[in-house]
Amino acid sequence: MNMHMLTGYMSADLFVSIARKAGKDLTVESFQAAAQGFSDTGTLVGDRAEPKGQKDSFGCGALVQLKNGAYEVSVPFKCYEPIPFK
Repeated sequence: MNMHMLTGYMSADLFVSIARKAGKDLTVESFQAAAQGFSDTGTLVGDRAEPKGQKDSFGCGALVQLKNGAYEVSVPFKCYEPIPFK
């Protein structure tokens, strides 16, 4: 698992979660309507909400450093308040 795989996985997970909310008869219109009021909690990236997520970051993460060929956790995984995109 790497950052690119995780980004792809979480993007697909968000799409599927919104599609499930849109219902069995999925259309562009039903997907867009479901996305406008979508939110969930407890994901790998923290709480997600649309359309708020288009302007704010998701609030969870960790920081690691590469030291002597191995990753070392600098800041453990934790959830914070979302940071607005500027």
